[in-house]
Amino acid sequence: MNIPGQKRSLEPDDCGLTAGRFAEAIRDGDMAAAWNVLSKESRGVRLGVWATQNKIDLQVVYRAAYDSNHPLFAPMMEGFRAAVLKHWPLEDLGDLGVAPTSYVDDVHAFVFLPIGVGRDQQVQEQRTVKPGLVIPMLFEDGEWRVDMPGWRFFWK
Repeated sequence: MNIPGQKRSLEPDDCGLTAGRFAEAIRDGDMAAAWNVLSKESRGVRLGVWATQNKIDLQVVYRAAYDSNHPLFAPMMEGFRAAVLKHWPLEDLGDLGVAPTSYVDDVHAFVFLPIGVGRDQQVQEQRTVKPGLVIPMLFEDGEWRVDMPGWRFFWK
């Protein structure tokens, strides 16, 4: 699969590292950390889907999403994690790497997280096919955020 965009560096950058932290947070069950790096749209879509699935007023769900002491916060984050793991087997991925970011423009980018990377840095001199995850990113409010607009289709 060709990842759209152009590489601006041969090294991972803040955008790629944010995507890597997101994947690690999901894998390790640190859902508050994963939630904090989502784009506004991604959060909103996820809240709407979860509220609809559970037949809970969206205003109640919104308040719960930003209060870790709210009784709905933990089940909401469990649903968030289940939705991600349905499509990305992050529980099984211990050796994720971070490749250089592919920028579509100054606001949109894609990060490739190769699977099966050891602790040592690996430099690929030529294009190779490696298994991994592609995470869409959005520059929002001065920070790179994980942007998952396709989550509106994550119903069951």
